[in-house]
Amino acid sequence: MMRATLFLLNVLAVAIAAPPASAPETVIVRSGSIALHALLWRPPGRGPFPAILFNHGSGRTPEELQRRGPYETEAQALGPVFARHGYVFLFPFRQGIGLSSDEGAGAIDLMAAEFAAHGQEGRNALQLRLLEGREMNAARAALSFLRGLPDVDARRVAIVGHSFGGSLSILQAARETDLRALVVFSAAG
Repeated sequence: MMRATLFLLNVLAVAIAAPPASAPETVIVRSGSIALHALLWRPPGRGPFPAILFNHGSGRTPEELQRRGPYETEAQALGPVFARHGYVFLFPFRQGIGLSSDEGAGAIDLMAAEFAAHGQEGRNALQLRLLEGREMNAARAALSFLRGLPDVDARRVAIVGHSFGGSLSILQAARETDLRALVVFSAAG
């Protein structure tokens, strides 16, 4: 597990400078009645391959989108790197974010509204409800989708997450005890 974690950290470091590669497949991940969109990269060959589920942050405010760009840019940097290293890579967009922006409000918008109405304590309580409820359901649906792909070795699946997605990944790993590895960076408090 330690070697897998170190390898994933090295791959993430290389991803920042990775040139664009082949185009991903856009897939639908069903989470209850919600149809979430995801980007899927596959390595060349028939597999079965190990796989990575990537849990992104809570979303970006309009100012952050202007400054940092959309999550699609992040996905385009990471997906090809993992595929080149022999991994199937799934980057699902949760409600209100990126390719799933038409599926309801994003977590960042909900938490901002809750902060405005009830302060930090209300926002924190909502964040926990989202992590344990709606967002967890989406992450588990994405993991199930990934494990169900015919070219994925369901016994060799890891989760990578950052920020809100890092917190989500920790909670998800507690429920999915058969994961091969978990890599979390910049997790939300």
